[in-house]
Amino acid sequence: MTSQSKLGSLSASLLVLLGCGNGGFSRAVPRGTVLTAPSLGTAAAFSVLGGQTVTNTGPTTLSGDLGVSPGTAITGFPPGIATGSTHAADAVAAQAQSDVTTSYDALAGLPCTANPTGQDLGGMTLTPGVYCFSSEAILTGTLVLDARLEANAAFVFQIVSKLTTASAASIRLINGASPCNVYWQVGSSATIGTAASFSGNILALTSIALQTGASLTGRALARNGAVTLDNNLIRSGTCTAAEGGGGSDGGVATLSCCFGAVECNGSCVDLKTNANDCGACGKHCAVNQVCSAGACTACPQNSAQCAEQCADLKSDPFNCGACGKVCAASQSCTAGVCGACEATVCANTCVQTMSDHANCGACGNACAADQCCNGGVCGTTGPMGFCKLH
Repeated sequence: MTSQSKLGSLSASLLVLLGCGNGGFSRAVPRGTVLTAPSLGTAAAFSVLGGQTVTNTGPTTLSGDLGVSPGTAITGFPPGIATGSTHAADAVAAQAQSDVTTSYDALAGLPCTANPTGQDLGGMTLTPGVYCFSSEAILTGTLVLDARLEANAAFVFQIVSKLTTASAASIRLINGASPCNVYWQVGSSATIGTAASFSGNILALTSIALQTGASLTGRALARNGAVTLDNNLIRSGTCTAAEGGGGSDGGVATLSCCFGAVECNGSCVDLKTNANDCGACGKHCAVNQVCSAGACTACPQNSAQCAEQCADLKSDPFNCGACGKVCAASQSCTAGVCGACEATVCANTCVQTMSDHANCGACGNACAADQCCNGGVCGTTGPMGFCKLH
């Protein structure tokens, strides 16, 4: 582990062994290696937590709890769906807000690794650390977070004012990086642009807005203001760790894995994709193999091996023409060249939303298995009276 990974010292009650989700090619790190980043406490159960209001438009889906405190208003559910429980100004929401405040303050107090103020996060590849912005932070393309195969790698973004992403902006997590271990501490409000794909836990002092079709793998936690949603998908994996001590002072947490990962020699790994623990802990793939569905295999002839994954260099926007060459968010990869898309870019892929089954009418709007997409509308019949399924 490098010095960049050591995120400063906090009180024992805030020490957490960040082991959630490091399923991508993690190598073993001795048990007891601790990164000092705050636990979200009871707020970890929430996909969305507002301070005054939560408002939603359209069929938003939340995988976790929904809440507001000290405000009481939650509107737009339904049509929105919260898979977990809903808490409006009750004791559960109040405790979650208290835990958000504790975590927010702890994040704000971490020492900085770097200060990229004034630079667009789009196009950057960042390694574990604390990134401090003395004003606003902007993301207009693709930000890559590289855990460098370090178990429990954490990324913290301290932002004095606002966080803004452009439409279709995205975050790519590689080499074991986990959305559980990405934190955005925002001094005012955060806005995630239309059809953007964002990752991490957003802790905003004021408000959070996810614009139409934006997705979030993490949590939207607003302390004092509103959370505004519009046809969004928010996935919140289980990132809780069993804390020691048993009392209010807490203690050092034990390793806890999420997103389907399992523990192998002190690291959280995904046995389906981890080249060092492929199918079982300790089963290593050869250097010219990748781990696919828990089995070591060579890449097919029409793709190349880029690190521990197979990629089609002709069409993969994250490996366009060569391994590691990432196209801008506004571009797609065609014949191994990044270029402008004359249709619509959805997750760095150029698609025809008028007919694309997975992006019908808008990015991320997938038709049902028995439907087709015609004229940007999902249905069971096409313009000629029949439906050609994809």
